[in-house]
Amino acid sequence: MAPTIAITGSASGIGAAIAKVYASKGYNLVLADSASDLLKSTASYLQSLFPSTEILSHETDVTQASELVKLKDAAMAKFSSLDMVVLNAGINGNYKMPAEQGGWWGNPDGMRKLFDVNLFGVVNGIHAFLPTLREQAKSGNKVTRIVVTGSKQGITNPPGNPCYNASKAAIRYLAEQLSYELKDERVTVHLLIPGWTFTGIVSNGIPGFYNEDIAAKKPAGAWTPDQVADYLDKGIEKGDFYILCPDNETTTEMDKIRMEWTMGDLINPRQPLSRWRPEYKEEFAAFYASKEKK
Repeated sequence: MAPTIAITGSASGIGAAIAKVYASKGYNLVLADSASDLLKSTASYLQSLFPSTEILSHETDVTQASELVKLKDAAMAKFSSLDMVVLNAGINGNYKMPAEQGGWWGNPDGMRKLFDVNLFGVVNGIHAFLPTLREQAKSGNKVTRIVVTGSKQGITNPPGNPCYNASKAAIRYLAEQLSYELKDERVTVHLLIPGWTFTGIVSNGIPGFYNEDIAAKKPAGAWTPDQVADYLDKGIEKGDFYILCPDNETTTEMDKIRMEWTMGDLINPRQPLSRWRPEYKEEFAAFYASKEKK
């Protein structure tokens, strides 16, 4: 029996690329997204690439716990088994208001929507799928997996989008707690932390996928969704929890130095977000240089 993977946010970008990687490995696909037309087109394109792959596409609003339960039920009804769930749905909404209207803090409804998708989309997914993944691991004597898509912004917290950063920070802590809770079970948890990824949504009649037209527009420093998906697959094979992706501009070592500095704001202590404060510019540069030499 072929293994089955369910992916939220799979109509485009990283989610669609993950679907392509696992279809190539012989998995059945359960594709979920709120963008129904794009989801259908992406499913059709994947079917053309992998004619023998069984694909279920399911319009899903991850902010509604009941819809994630319906997604799980539909997956089990069609495939009778579930091996891997990728909770990837997310938005990077810019809900900043003009300064005279409060800036970032002037649109609580917009910020709540972002949390509903980014954070509670993960909470709802865990609620819906975890009991089944646990049972499948026991009854099928196999390892099942949960992948959560986080962000470097949830770790280093750069200025510019406080609600997005906070939502991704919360996801990180949820994933860490879940991994610890499941440490004695055959359900593994993985936190995907993409770098700079240029997704490009629709081009040349191939919805949701990176292609030659999009490649011409890609900044040199960015990775493609396919690179992120391949890196995720390799990280899972190694058993990594933190799957920290580099890109063509930032290496993994550079990321680690920046993250160490961020933690130092609390330990030393310094003012928060010191990396971006002019009074710490020389200190950060010296710290960075000292770490690069090691």
